[in-house]
Amino acid sequence: MSEKTNQSIADSLETNTQMLKYIPYLIQDLWALGCSLDQIISVVRSLNLPAQTTSALDLGCGKGAVSVNLAKEFGFHMTGIDAMEQFLEYANEKAIEYNVSHLCNFLKADINDFIKSSNNFSIIIFASLGGLLGTYKETIGKLRTQVKSGGYIIIDDGYLKTEAKITRKGYEHYKTHDEVIKELTTFGDELITEIDTTQNIFAINNEYSMLIKKRGEELIKEKPEITDLIRTYVENQFEECEVIENYIEGALWLIRKNKN
Repeated sequence: MSEKTNQSIADSLETNTQMLKYIPYLIQDLWALGCSLDQIISVVRSLNLPAQTTSALDLGCGKGAVSVNLAKEFGFHMTGIDAMEQFLEYANEKAIEYNVSHLCNFLKADINDFIKSSNNFSIIIFASLGGLLGTYKETIGKLRTQVKSGGYIIIDDGYLKTEAKITRKGYEHYKTHDEVIKELTTFGDELITEIDTTQNIFAINNEYSMLIKKRGEELIKEKPEITDLIRTYVENQFEECEVIENYIEGALWLIRKNKN
């Protein structure tokens, strides 16, 4: 992978490029990787879209939890994009396990490069990737190029509880609720649904952090020379939980692209 792609992956995982080789081991117990999977399924169900003609794009699909579950639940044709080969291998294994491999196409690519070409999907999911594509205005501007007119965009992220800014890297895109909604609807698209995912995020993040800590201690025993690197990563996971709990309201947005 190129240095640019490695950095993009590291940014999406809130770590540095040195850690990338160890990430698959540390998060081997996680499948959904922090996204609000149940809420995404619920929102998609409310659309009542036909299986045969519905195609969905899962950007930064990780291990394929969203893609595989939407294919299983609704029979949609899913395209998952991620730059981590180990994640994609796991996603393909789960697609086979769930008997939806014929509906899932997982591609290795940097999402920043993938979206340079326009597409015509029915739905696009951008879950738990933060400000990887920039501000919310920049993000929605890029995401809508992947969706057909009248198609749907699902963003699983959040907004600031107060006007206080967060200095932590990767959180620069967060603004107050009103400011975020204004950015998300910049291009005249319709905000159909907003779901509060705050409590769900707290529970997921705390559970995941404990699992990562356990795997980190295992890895340290095998590779004591990277003790500082691993413990710094684990500490960052718990710090992230504190930042989210103190500053962020979790939200899942369903947006319909305008038909102009």
